[in-house]
Amino acid sequence: MFKYPLSVTIDTNIFDSAKYDLSDGSTIRLLENYVKNGTLKVVLSNIVVRESKKHLSKQVQKICSISRKLRTEVLKESTEHLVKHIGLDELLNIPRDKKTLEKKSEELFDIFLHEIDAEILNNDLIDLDKIIDDYFDINPPFEDGDKKRKEFPDAFIANQIIKRFGDNEVVAIVSNDKGFKKACQSFKNHLFFESLGELYDAINKEKEAYSETINAIKELQFRISDAISEHISQNENIDVIGLSYDRDGIAYGYDYDETYLEELEDTSFFVHSVDQISDETSIVTLNCSAKISVNCYYEDYDNAPWDSEKKEYVFVDTIKIREEHMARFACRIEINRESKEFNIFPFKVILGGDSRKNRYEIKEPLNVDYDEEIKEKDREYLGFIPLGSYKTYLEEDLSGSDMSQEIMKHFEKMNNIYLKFEDISIIYDSLLEEFEDENNIKKIIKAISKGLEHISDFPSVIDEDDIGKDELAEIQRWVECKSEQASIIADRYSLPDSIDYGKEFVVSGIDDSSIILSIDEINIKPSEGSEELIDISLFKDDEKIATGHIKLMVGYLDFDEDGGAANGLGDSIEYEYFEILERIKAYIGEQKRAFKNEEKIAEAIENALKK
Repeated sequence: MFKYPLSVTIDTNIFDSAKYDLSDGSTIRLLENYVKNGTLKVVLSNIVVRESKKHLSKQVQKICSISRKLRTEVLKESTEHLVKHIGLDELLNIPRDKKTLEKKSEELFDIFLHEIDAEILNNDLIDLDKIIDDYFDINPPFEDGDKKRKEFPDAFIANQIIKRFGDNEVVAIVSNDKGFKKACQSFKNHLFFESLGELYDAINKEKEAYSETINAIKELQFRISDAISEHISQNENIDVIGLSYDRDGIAYGYDYDETYLEELEDTSFFVHSVDQISDETSIVTLNCSAKISVNCYYEDYDNAPWDSEKKEYVFVDTIKIREEHMARFACRIEINRESKEFNIFPFKVILGGDSRKNRYEIKEPLNVDYDEEIKEKDREYLGFIPLGSYKTYLEEDLSGSDMSQEIMKHFEKMNNIYLKFEDISIIYDSLLEEFEDENNIKKIIKAISKGLEHISDFPSVIDEDDIGKDELAEIQRWVECKSEQASIIADRYSLPDSIDYGKEFVVSGIDDSSIILSIDEINIKPSEGSEELIDISLFKDDEKIATGHIKLMVGYLDFDEDGGAANGLGDSIEYEYFEILERIKAYIGEQKRAFKNEEKIAEAIENALKK
């Protein structure tokens, strides 16, 4: 439980990662709401403020540079008169006074600091002798090597925080800098968060509406996934980074001129953080994933001839590249917990080397194979699947197959177990609140211990007078651990309502185990009468524990000399999955038995709390 207002200090890297986005609804701007409602008190080092302003100035300088380059590129392709005539005058504007623009950016940051009523820590809190001793003793944040000089700002900031908050006043430190954390971690009153979203989530978990928010999102998960997909498709908010660089700074790949979304599928998400809760609405950050294919184009100047008279390249081919990615991105939504309506904030999907699964050139066919087209139409006329359409045939059949339906039944059972941990998490949180009253919690612990004999690792207690401070602290840590585990299961564990080719489905157990169902991609070359197999596998602890397959029989029809049907075989799909299904059933059965134990523990705690 936090005591409010909770002091929070923020490292420069947090502002950097958010690109100093101070627009309404942004993660940084939400600080203002928490300050005004008395939840947070912002305390910043003067070093962080100066670094942030310096970084903002660099951002403005880069924007000015891009603006100048854009004007040059536009005038290479056209005339100033035409650009102005069609109403794109802004493309020709270039900044004349960068210093004034830099000053404006710094003023914007100052206004924000005023609005969040930030306390600024000055140099008089810096113990220079202590920092110099840490430098020579190689204490955090200093490390052995040639980059010690760059660690001095972290040392100054850490020293300011230690001096300002002492050993008792609790402060939340938001930073993703490991060295900076090391410099502060020896103090128990320092709470660390890697992002503002993580801090907001921790605060909001203490509110009753937190569980309402999570439940609303679970109820709307398919609508939200569809809306995210639609937002990407309509806005094409995708940035494809085609170039990569090796250690020597040598670029390889492609510098694309244009990119277009080709295919988007399997969009899913889980809740990363609940950033703000108001009377009716909640703002939530989602971690999303999706399979995205993009068609990318670039002008192939490397292989184009140079016209020395015109002083330009001629016969420049446009190359089409298909990039396939397993994209991971974040987006934020505002959801009304009562009406179940939601809005998606604008976001961008970055596709680069870390998400790329495949990349290849697509060459447009020069000639149409009319004989093949006629053959495909004949097959369709006779009631067979065209040879080029079996991928779609397999995909559509899988969704309605008995295999899919039976596996989904067991996935649903597992999802029901995950959902029940929301109530269990609330019970543990209620128990944690009782630790504030030492006498009462001892009586509760005795009652719990009696109700959990031979059921769990909860300490056996005969008399509450035997519970000392060390035992009490140990039990509290046990409850905190169980509460966190229940919260993670309720918030992050979820299985889909469909299966598909080329995907892995992780079934996470409540006992920290897991199994993985894997269905191979459709990689077939069907011909009349051929058999095509697609493997299905089930893994546990990297060991394959069951196998199956999907068999496609490609239909055909032969004719005799008189034109009558002589021999043939119909299209069919067979599913071999008995062994896999039995293993899934057995595993979920184990999880149900494990859950009964967790349920008994929660029940014993709930009964003890009621007495």
